[in-house]
Amino acid sequence: MINEGQPRAARTGTMLAAAAMLTLLGGCGKKAELQPLPAPPEAAPVAPATGNTGDMPQATPGLNPTQRLARVVDLLNRNDEKAARVELDALLAQDPGRREAKVLEQSIKGNPYAMVPRNSFSYVVAPGDTFITLALDYLGDSYKFYALARISGIAPNMLKPGDIIQMPGRVREPSRPGVQRSRPPVTRVRPPRRTAPATGATPATGAAPAAPQNDPATALRYRRQGLEQMTAGRIDRAVSLLGRALQYDPDNRAIAADLARARRIQGAVQTR
Repeated sequence: MINEGQPRAARTGTMLAAAAMLTLLGGCGKKAELQPLPAPPEAAPVAPATGNTGDMPQATPGLNPTQRLARVVDLLNRNDEKAARVELDALLAQDPGRREAKVLEQSIKGNPYAMVPRNSFSYVVAPGDTFITLALDYLGDSYKFYALARISGIAPNMLKPGDIIQMPGRVREPSRPGVQRSRPPVTRVRPPRRTAPATGATPATGAAPAAPQNDPATALRYRRQGLEQMTAGRIDRAVSLLGRALQYDPDNRAIAADLARARRIQGAVQTR
């Protein structure tokens, strides 16, 4: 406040000082407006959304190693390698030493040519062939089926009769009807055939049905289905199908050996 009783010079100095103070305060207010805003606090990490995972497949929860192995085989057979990789990683975390999982891992992630013989020959795909049956017959391990598919350049679910693929190994007949494998021979005694009465009488009600006629083509179809079920871990179904295959071709040593192997696996599973 200016005192009227002060001399003019004093009053002028007081007014100039007040004006300077107002100018200084105005400048300070302007500077405060130009100061940068403080950085916002770091946001907490956001958990991935569970409702929409986009293109990233997730491992199926609640599966035991055998079920997950079957899941991997099924996905590869449907040519869904991305989902199969996720399930396979989960399987290896559950059971790191599982042989079948390691074979599938090498088939997917490794060099498939390192898993098979160097030489090869042209093979014409026949009715009933799948990469699973071909891998078992020519490579000795049905779990190498995806390696064989990669070498052939054909998706497992696209293989069809008449396709020509390069089969690793030497030219030979597969272990199909009438061809021996490097397994112990199986002796099978045929039951005596039932003959109709000479009098022409009709068979009694409730009599056992006649055994199926020898039919290698039907036997091959059942064998293929049985091997696929066995590879997928559905061992009871595999035993049933392989038993049916042997009924249609009782002298087929390959089918008999496959059935014996399936029954051994079935017995081992049941005793656990």
